[in-house]
Amino acid sequence: MCINSMEPIAVETDTLVRAVTRPHMERVYRNIALNDRVQTYYWRLAYTAIRGKTLPTATIRSIGRRSNHIGTCNLFWRTATYEASHVKVLEGTCRCKDKFCYNCNQANKMVRQNRYLPYVEAYSDSLYHMTLTVPDCKGADLHEAIRHMARCFKTLVNYLSGNKKVQGIDLLQYGFQGCIRTLEITCKKDSYHPHFHVAAVFGNGDSLEHKHIQSQFSGRKNRLFSDFEVTIQRMWWLLINRKRLTADNILGGDSGLGRYSCVVDKFQPMDYENLFGYITKANPKDNRRMTYENFKALFLALEGVRQIQPYGVFYGTKALDTADYTDQELADYLTCDEQPIRAYEPWGRLTHSGDYTILRARGERLKH
Repeated sequence: MCINSMEPIAVETDTLVRAVTRPHMERVYRNIALNDRVQTYYWRLAYTAIRGKTLPTATIRSIGRRSNHIGTCNLFWRTATYEASHVKVLEGTCRCKDKFCYNCNQANKMVRQNRYLPYVEAYSDSLYHMTLTVPDCKGADLHEAIRHMARCFKTLVNYLSGNKKVQGIDLLQYGFQGCIRTLEITCKKDSYHPHFHVAAVFGNGDSLEHKHIQSQFSGRKNRLFSDFEVTIQRMWWLLINRKRLTADNILGGDSGLGRYSCVVDKFQPMDYENLFGYITKANPKDNRRMTYENFKALFLALEGVRQIQPYGVFYGTKALDTADYTDQELADYLTCDEQPIRAYEPWGRLTHSGDYTILRARGERLKH
């Protein structure tokens, strides 16, 4: 029975809810359609692997399971419908958590951000954004390139923290305390560009902001670099190319030694997008353009690869409850004292449920 809005509303739960906008719902619907293409990529990968016997049986079975999961991700939702109040509450869905899923990528990004952001913000005064790159490689070489980069970065951290030392070079002066390293790969045709985004804490980072050196990476904008950046550019090149890290190699003018790009700037709010972003981008301007060949190369290269890795003060951090809910209780949306009708509904129907207010229950994050 409907009751006057001034009277108390009797409901079974004081669940916190948040309204879901129509544009948001339409993005989720488009992502479900985009997953169809990824599912066909999985089918094709499994079929060619079976015919050519190029992958282990266990991997082929895993591909089959992933194909099934990504095809149903976010497709059906458990809902609680309050007919008289014209309200639908999204209570849950099945998720695939696949790194190529358009639905889950955004949620995975939010999970990473919610886990690390409180710890990162605690060091905001001494936080710097470091980007480390290597030359582009072919898809067939991507697997080894990523793993070699990870090994080299771990070694670099050992030097910055003082666990390893280069005689004649004082890296401890910068007061390195720890960092969070994330992997990102952009690709264009069969050219892949793996690189690291790093949020690093330097207790004595003032000298990092003294930019006064031109280098091969200055570019048309005539960017200047600090002594620290130039040092890391050479150290990173030496590590990647399996050369000895000596003072002569790092500081000397040997023309046979190169550098790889390293940029270190004070961490800005916009840098969180790179730090917690997607692991793969088919195009820097549009991460949805991924061919089957791109998918195959990335799938084989990223198996067992950890996108994000904390060191030092960030190592062993635990997830915190950082939900920013200032939302209303479900009771505030109901105009009638009624029991909900629970069912599983396809997202396509929910997207076009124009007569209902769509809410999501606290803890249920939509992918878009």
